[in-house]
Amino acid sequence: MDRFRQFGLQVQRMMAQALYGRNGFDDLARTCNVLAILLIVVNIFAQSTVIYIIWAVLFLYSLFRIYSRNISKRYAENQKFLAVTEAPRRYLKLLKLQWRDREYSRYYICPKCKQQIRVPKGKGRIEIRCPKCSERFTKKT
Repeated sequence: MDRFRQFGLQVQRMMAQALYGRNGFDDLARTCNVLAILLIVVNIFAQSTVIYIIWAVLFLYSLFRIYSRNISKRYAENQKFLAVTEAPRRYLKLLKLQWRDREYSRYYICPKCKQQIRVPKGKGRIEIRCPKCSERFTKKT
Protein backbone atom coordinates (compact mmCIF):
# COMPACT_ATOMS: atom_id res chain seq x y z
CA MET A 1 0.00 0.00 0.00
CA ASP A 2 2.87 2.34 0.76
CA ARG A 3 4.24 1.97 -2.78
CA PHE A 4 0.86 2.93 -4.26
CA ARG A 5 0.75 6.03 -2.06
CA GLN A 6 4.28 7.01 -3.10
CA PHE A 7 3.42 6.47 -6.75
CA GLY A 8 0.26 8.58 -6.37
CA LEU A 9 2.21 11.38 -4.72
CA GLN A 10 4.84 11.24 -7.46
CA VAL A 11 2.17 11.47 -10.18
CA GLN A 12 0.53 14.35 -8.32
CA ARG A 13 3.87 16.19 -8.10
CA MET A 14 4.53 15.66 -11.81
CA MET A 15 1.06 17.01 -12.70
CA ALA A 16 1.64 20.07 -10.52
CA GLN A 17 4.94 20.73 -12.32
CA ALA A 18 3.34 20.27 -15.74
CA LEU A 19 0.50 22.69 -14.93
CA TYR A 20 2.62 25.37 -13.26
CA GLY A 21 1.80 28.75 -14.84
CA ARG A 22 -1.05 27.30 -16.87
CA ASN A 23 -4.83 27.62 -16.74
CA GLY A 24 -5.53 24.16 -15.31
CA PHE A 25 -8.88 22.43 -14.89
CA ASP A 26 -11.71 24.94 -14.84
CA ASP A 27 -15.45 24.35 -15.18
CA LEU A 28 -15.49 24.64 -18.96
CA ALA A 29 -12.62 22.16 -19.34
CA ARG A 30 -14.32 19.72 -16.95
CA THR A 31 -17.57 19.98 -18.89
CA CYS A 32 -15.76 19.35 -22.17
CA ASN A 33 -14.06 16.31 -20.64
CA VAL A 34 -17.33 14.88 -19.32
CA LEU A 35 -19.04 15.40 -22.68
CA ALA A 36 -16.07 13.80 -24.46
CA ILE A 37 -16.24 10.74 -22.20
CA LEU A 38 -20.00 10.44 -22.77
CA LEU A 39 -19.50 10.74 -26.52
CA ILE A 40 -16.80 8.08 -26.62
CA VAL A 41 -19.04 5.71 -24.65
CA VAL A 42 -21.91 6.37 -27.07
CA ASN A 43 -19.52 5.88 -29.98
CA ILE A 44 -18.59 2.43 -28.71
CA PHE A 45 -22.12 1.36 -29.62
CA ALA A 46 -22.90 3.75 -32.49
CA GLN A 47 -19.60 3.49 -34.40
CA SER A 48 -20.13 6.93 -35.95
CA THR A 49 -17.38 8.99 -37.53
CA VAL A 50 -19.24 12.22 -36.75
CA ILE A 51 -19.41 11.40 -33.03
CA TYR A 52 -15.72 10.49 -33.09
CA ILE A 53 -14.81 13.83 -34.69
CA ILE A 54 -16.92 15.75 -32.14
CA TRP A 55 -15.23 13.75 -29.36
CA ALA A 56 -11.77 14.59 -30.71
CA VAL A 57 -12.58 18.30 -31.03
CA LEU A 58 -13.97 18.47 -27.47
CA PHE A 59 -11.03 16.57 -26.04
CA LEU A 60 -8.45 18.68 -27.86
CA TYR A 61 -10.23 21.90 -26.85
CA SER A 62 -10.19 20.72 -23.25
CA LEU A 63 -6.45 20.02 -23.44
CA PHE A 64 -5.90 23.44 -25.03
CA ARG A 65 -7.75 25.11 -22.15
CA ILE A 66 -5.90 23.12 -19.49
CA TYR A 67 -2.40 23.85 -20.85
CA SER A 68 -3.03 27.42 -21.98
CA ARG A 69 -0.76 30.10 -20.50
CA ASN A 70 -3.19 32.92 -21.33
CA ILE A 71 -4.96 32.64 -18.00
CA SER A 72 -6.88 35.93 -18.20
CA LYS A 73 -8.49 35.03 -21.52
CA ARG A 74 -9.38 31.50 -20.34
CA TYR A 75 -10.81 32.99 -17.14
CA ALA A 76 -13.06 35.33 -19.14
CA GLU A 77 -14.26 32.44 -21.30
CA ASN A 78 -14.99 30.36 -18.20
CA GLN A 79 -16.96 33.23 -16.63
CA LYS A 80 -19.10 33.54 -19.79
CA PHE A 81 -19.71 29.79 -19.70
CA LEU A 82 -20.75 29.96 -16.04
CA ALA A 83 -23.10 32.88 -16.76
CA VAL A 84 -24.78 31.03 -19.65
CA THR A 85 -25.19 27.80 -17.69
CA GLU A 86 -26.27 29.40 -14.41
CA ALA A 87 -29.99 28.50 -14.69
CA PRO A 88 -29.47 24.79 -15.52
CA ARG A 89 -26.81 24.46 -12.80
CA ARG A 90 -29.15 26.08 -10.25
CA TYR A 91 -31.96 23.71 -11.29
CA LEU A 92 -29.68 20.65 -11.01
CA LYS A 93 -28.54 21.82 -7.57
CA LEU A 94 -32.19 22.10 -6.51
CA LEU A 95 -32.88 18.57 -7.77
CA LYS A 96 -29.87 17.30 -5.83
CA LEU A 97 -31.10 18.98 -2.64
CA GLN A 98 -34.62 17.65 -3.17
CA TRP A 99 -33.29 14.14 -3.56
CA ARG A 100 -31.04 14.44 -0.51
CA ASP A 101 -33.83 15.78 1.75
CA ARG A 102 -36.73 13.88 0.14
CA GLU A 103 -37.85 12.24 3.41
CA TYR A 104 -38.10 15.38 5.54
CA SER A 105 -38.37 18.48 3.38
CA ARG A 106 -39.88 19.99 0.26
CA TYR A 107 -38.26 22.75 -1.77
CA TYR A 108 -40.19 25.51 -3.50
CA ILE A 109 -39.16 28.52 -5.59
CA CYS A 110 -40.62 31.91 -4.75
CA PRO A 111 -42.67 33.07 -7.77
CA LYS A 112 -41.60 36.69 -7.28
CA CYS A 113 -37.84 36.66 -6.53
CA LYS A 114 -36.95 33.03 -7.44
CA GLN A 115 -35.54 32.38 -3.94
CA GLN A 116 -35.26 28.70 -3.04
CA ILE A 117 -37.29 27.86 0.11
CA ARG A 118 -37.20 24.65 2.15
CA VAL A 119 -40.28 23.69 4.18
CA PRO A 120 -40.97 20.61 6.34
CA LYS A 121 -42.75 17.75 4.63
CA GLY A 122 -46.13 16.36 5.72
CA LYS A 123 -47.71 19.56 7.13
CA GLY A 124 -50.58 19.64 4.62
CA ARG A 125 -51.51 22.84 2.82
CA ILE A 126 -49.49 25.75 4.22
CA GLU A 127 -48.86 29.38 3.43
CA ILE A 128 -45.20 29.98 2.72
CA ARG A 129 -43.62 33.40 3.23
CA CYS A 130 -40.46 34.09 1.27
CA PRO A 131 -37.71 35.25 3.65
CA LYS A 132 -36.15 37.43 0.96
CA CYS A 133 -39.09 39.40 -0.49
CA SER A 134 -41.93 38.49 1.95
CA GLU A 135 -44.11 37.19 -0.89
CA ARG A 136 -46.78 34.79 0.39
CA PHE A 137 -47.96 31.73 -1.56
CA THR A 138 -49.80 28.54 -0.67
CA LYS A 139 -48.44 25.07 -1.38
CA LYS A 140 -49.13 21.51 -0.27
CA THR A 141 -46.30 19.82 1.57
